[in-house]
Amino acid sequence: MDATRNADGTITIPRRAEGPGGIVGDGMVTIGPDDPEYVAWDAWFNSQDQT
Repeated sequence: MDATRNADGTITIPRRAEGPGGIVGDGMVTIGPDDPEYVAWDAWFNSQDQT
């Protein structure tokens, strides 16, 4: 699963998914500036643009 920066500025990232009964899996979620992880992912994308 790869993270992607979307045209509207949001970022789609992999995130742990948990369900009832202890089910655990991988999922994808779209985050915006209001998400605590956004700053770290934005910095990562910006560092990738430099190469």
